[in-house]
Amino acid sequence: MSTAIINAEQEKYTVEFTPPKKLTELLPGGKLLLELPCGGRGKCHKCKITARGELSPEGDGEMKLLSVAERESGIRFACLTYALGDVTLELAGRKNDLLIVMEHQLSVSGFEPLGKKFGAAVDVGTTTVAAYLFELSGGKLLAEAAAVNPQARFGADVISRLDFSLKGGRLELAETVRGCIEELIFRLCGESGTSASEIDAMVIVGNTAMLYLLCAADPSSICAVPFIQDRAFGERVTPAELSLPIAPDACVYLARTMSAYVGADMTAAVLSSKITEKKEVSLLVDIGTNGEMALFAGGRLLCCSTAAGPAFEGAGIHGGMTAGEGAVSRVKLEGGAFLVSVIGDVPAKGICGSGIIEALAAMLDAEILDETGVIEEDGHEFTAYIREFGGQPAFVLPGTEVLITQADVRAVQLAKSAICAGITSLLCEAGMTPEDVDALYIAGGFGSRIDCAAAERIGLIPRGFAKKARAIGNAAGAGASEMLLSKSALERSEDITKSAHTLELSTSKTFMDAYIDGMFF
Repeated sequence: MSTAIINAEQEKYTVEFTPPKKLTELLPGGKLLLELPCGGRGKCHKCKITARGELSPEGDGEMKLLSVAERESGIRFACLTYALGDVTLELAGRKNDLLIVMEHQLSVSGFEPLGKKFGAAVDVGTTTVAAYLFELSGGKLLAEAAAVNPQARFGADVISRLDFSLKGGRLELAETVRGCIEELIFRLCGESGTSASEIDAMVIVGNTAMLYLLCAADPSSICAVPFIQDRAFGERVTPAELSLPIAPDACVYLARTMSAYVGADMTAAVLSSKITEKKEVSLLVDIGTNGEMALFAGGRLLCCSTAAGPAFEGAGIHGGMTAGEGAVSRVKLEGGAFLVSVIGDVPAKGICGSGIIEALAAMLDAEILDETGVIEEDGHEFTAYIREFGGQPAFVLPGTEVLITQADVRAVQLAKSAICAGITSLLCEAGMTPEDVDALYIAGGFGSRIDCAAAERIGLIPRGFAKKARAIGNAAGAGASEMLLSKSALERSEDITKSAHTLELSTSKTFMDAYIDGMFF
């Protein structure tokens, strides 16, 4: 038996293990201490760690990817290195205080909460988990908190996690996200001066895959054709079933999903956005790892989901990170100069989703990018900022060390094309054009931060949509809160799922044609 000592900022962990063991497997369960967008498959190169002790020799991959200075200082890639005996690992650690707030005014009719004392609404997202604590007697929001979904260590995207689940990791995935929810509950209670044992009601929303993984349910039905879920949720479970540290007899409601890939998060977003109660033609889009969207027109609710990937959440991008301190969040081209804003007004450590969208829009305006997405090495006034990375040109954001690589551009092209093609497919199914849409509601924490003009410039949303757009914040969290505070709202949410029609995009020629067209800028 060997020992690994893990130092992560102000936290220290001691892990006993039987060697050989991959360094990523030594990290404490439920703690996301490293970026692992690729699920530890050696593809994203973001799991740099300072490691000393009895380690496996450096492979060719590490020799090529690490500088001489990094290798001399003990830097290794955690997913490519094995502990052969006692080791000491040094990590920068991760902050769990993400820039996620309610950003949505609750509109609760028929106030009749599910519990009597305190209640929690939880939105389990692929990238983040957000939670809100309410005093149920008056519906007052007491505290809110968010954290990176620690399941990200199994992969940044849903498919990677479902694959891990199918290969025997069901319980581990469930325990990981349950531990995150438990931590958030204790944070909420600490901030509000309440006790977790007094929480007697909870509503949980999330995309369909996240709910399957939360419940440790077999996801086989949503992983293979014809992709029909064998569990639609819309059910009550006991706290014990999900290992929740709340009142043992609390009512825990898992919101109903619409289909295999249009989940309860979209159900909640439709509820809180009130689009089904408006006369206008409304389009609701939640831009994230899964691009879920809904179109309400003529009394008909059409929905779909596109696999946008994690690029807009900062994963899969060379310098990508979530929206926190040190992230480039704004990039403008004004007077022939790049103006770069960094969250926290500190030196840039990376770039988040809103930043990458604006960066590409500015690069297009500066003619650094052509319409196919190629980074031009010359022919513009920013040639001095072009570097070589991976054998291809990359652009250094002026005033920072943040690189926009050719691979980053391609990742965004894939993601933005999927979102815009999904919108086009919904409109085609409804017999409409972009001009027929009266309002675009952009949900999600990411949606609250993006510049819609930049999103339109790169083709993330159709032309003319920027002036129709309105960010509505974490609509899924708001909808979950409404269900918690109003039994009639909960019933309406179930009615929404029953009336919704899900458009299957995997066999849609319209989607494929629009997807290919959307790859261009």
